[in-house]
Amino acid sequence: MLFVGNLNPIVQGSMMNMEESSKRRPFYCSPDDLLYDYDYYDEQTPDNLTHEQVPLLEKSFETENKLEPERKTQLAKMLGLQPRQVSIWFQNRHARWKTKQLERDFNLLKSSYDQLLSNYDSILKDNHLLRSY
Repeated sequence: MLFVGNLNPIVQGSMMNMEESSKRRPFYCSPDDLLYDYDYYDEQTPDNLTHEQVPLLEKSFETENKLEPERKTQLAKMLGLQPRQVSIWFQNRHARWKTKQLERDFNLLKSSYDQLLSNYDSILKDNHLLRSY
């Protein structure tokens, strides 16, 4: 344990809790522990959606990416989920959609920029050739 003079009892207690915590759960773990964690989270848990629920949510998102309260309740009942789960799924899906949309917009702008730059360079070259006569 680390001693740093006279410490406030609250700080001392939290340092003891940190020390106890590190004994119970080491910072570094074995590869087997990591594998166990991976397998554990890979299994179907109540928080995960089934393979039947996801396509229905995707189809609903494609129809309308804004989720109205009535529609949220309807989807939740239809899929056997909590309305909060449907809401969070839509929020996450909207964030992924927005990121992909930004990537598409960026690629479109970049290709337009590259084309304009190429045209500009060509015009400069032509201009330089005309002036050299």
